[in-house]
Amino acid sequence: MPTSGSAPLSPDLPLEDPAGDRLGYVRFSRLIANAIGAMVPTDGLVMGLHGPRGAGRTSVANFVRRHLEDVPHTVVTQFNPWRYSARDDIAARYLAAVVPVLAPGVEAGGDPAAVRVAAAEVMRRERTRHVVVIDDLDRVAPERAAEVGRLVSAVTDLPYVVHLLVLERTTLAESDLERVVQVPFDLPLPEGLPQMLFDDLRGLMAANPHSSAVTDEHWDQIFSPGIESLIETPRDVVRLMNVLGLTYPPVCRELNPVDFIAVEAMRVFLPDLYDTIRRHPAAFAGEPRAVAVAGTAAESREFHDAWAAELSDRVREAAQTLVLRLFPAVPDFPGAVVSRDMSGHTRQGLHVASPELFEAYFQFVVPETTVSNAEMDAHMAHLDDRAAFAALLLRLATERDSSGAPRVTGFLERLRDSVSTLDAERAANAVGGLLAAGDDLPDRQSAVGLAVALLRQIPPAARRELIFRGGVSGGIATAAAVTVALGQEHGRHGADPLEPEDARLVSAVELEQLETAVLGRIRQYADSGRLATSPDLPALLSAWRAWDADGCPRWVAGAIQRDDTLAKIVSAFVVRVRGDGGPSRGPHGSLRLDPEALRPYVAPEVIVDRIRRLARDQSLGPDVTTALDQFVLEYELREENAVPQIDD
Repeated sequence: MPTSGSAPLSPDLPLEDPAGDRLGYVRFSRLIANAIGAMVPTDGLVMGLHGPRGAGRTSVANFVRRHLEDVPHTVVTQFNPWRYSARDDIAARYLAAVVPVLAPGVEAGGDPAAVRVAAAEVMRRERTRHVVVIDDLDRVAPERAAEVGRLVSAVTDLPYVVHLLVLERTTLAESDLERVVQVPFDLPLPEGLPQMLFDDLRGLMAANPHSSAVTDEHWDQIFSPGIESLIETPRDVVRLMNVLGLTYPPVCRELNPVDFIAVEAMRVFLPDLYDTIRRHPAAFAGEPRAVAVAGTAAESREFHDAWAAELSDRVREAAQTLVLRLFPAVPDFPGAVVSRDMSGHTRQGLHVASPELFEAYFQFVVPETTVSNAEMDAHMAHLDDRAAFAALLLRLATERDSSGAPRVTGFLERLRDSVSTLDAERAANAVGGLLAAGDDLPDRQSAVGLAVALLRQIPPAARRELIFRGGVSGGIATAAAVTVALGQEHGRHGADPLEPEDARLVSAVELEQLETAVLGRIRQYADSGRLATSPDLPALLSAWRAWDADGCPRWVAGAIQRDDTLAKIVSAFVVRVRGDGGPSRGPHGSLRLDPEALRPYVAPEVIVDRIRRLARDQSLGPDVTTALDQFVLEYELREENAVPQIDD
């Protein structure tokens, strides 16, 4: 018995019972059986059942045999030449297998010609119709197949015998086929092959609870003409379902099921294209970009045209359509008109085009650096209580993934994708948790942006209460940053109005009240001596100065009279930047400390000599002294007009 959620592997065995037919073959098999039942071939007859291997030929032959069970005076015998070695005398094997059935009492081991004569006499007396099914003749070597063809031609003098040869038309030379087979039947195209695949896929997905990232529109686009066009025979369905039965359950909740099925279909039926995709993630993964034929870079155009040219004519259009719909970053092909989802939500939809998830589709496991859906479900359960959610954020802030990044960063990115799905109560708990824990999170800017997005999920009255509660009791740096973000909606802090008046989260009056409350807290922190050690001090000083242009510089001038406070304030302005000059969120990159960033509060030339002295004070700790050294270095470089600018 398969375990729950797993799918049994199919042995790809032919059907025996016509009741199991899903492809419309029963009617065709009955046609053949009726034709045989209506004949009394006194000189023997050879019929051919032609079709590709894996298309259901043996199932049809089995159905014919079952139908003939109800026909009086009819006996069906099976002879499979592929069971014998090339050294065997196939004629002797044939007579030994069928003569005891065709003509009981006749010794099959003597001279073949004499055996046929004796068997023919018995069969004329009994007048029983015999059907000899020779299945899968194309499984033997061409020489053996031709030998069997000659054998069948040689025994047509046996009366009342119908040979049914099951083979591809190309197994025998055309002239031999016409000479041997007197009544050919071609296997009809299966009527319900796409439905058969769809039903099996639906059963697989029902047995394995999947992510919610499945839409009917996306499924329709990927299935036809994509996956559907790769399936030619029932065996193809079995092959794909056997693969998915093993690879789909472990990732069903972590990836987009439709995309995963499509990628696995390419692995089974288009292995070269599959290999090209997995080896060139940069050419396929990513959000939508300029994909028009005329605007595509020559190198990209040549790359994609090259793999498309390697496809067979039969599948090229379907494969190109499948790739274009799976990967919105791939440019259009000349002459192709394909409707595509260019919304750009590849990560939210768990799509293979997401750079973060791309490798998981080819490794069958979600990367260690990615927050899995199972983890997300467990984390999201904490949204029922804001204190529990705040505790979760603090715990994740202390944990690291395999790349060394805080796990809370990946979680907040995933949470941002889910904002629109949260009800007001859970959104409010999320905001409350972010405001409470924000000062201890490594990427406060992202946390603030998420909090603002969550506030839009909350009705105005509850929203205002939550904002003011956070302003007076949440982390000071987070409260100030949220207040600044709300002010930017009104065009403050150097920003153009980010939202029309009726879409702003707070009114102008409410904003002033909030700013006053947060400003009061900043002053309290300053008076108690806690401000200099507060997180994100530069942002706090900037907000204070915006709300109290005189009070902030006055406090700084007084606070820096103490050497330790001066060192703390200056070192707080150090930033880590990437090679391109942009800010780095991780532990990598170069340290920068622009002395001009302090000028709104204190003139760098006034404090540089003190900083030189303090930089040699090892009691301040290595982080502080390193920052002070950087201040001095960049001050001196500026004096020499050789310092590069730091991007905002």
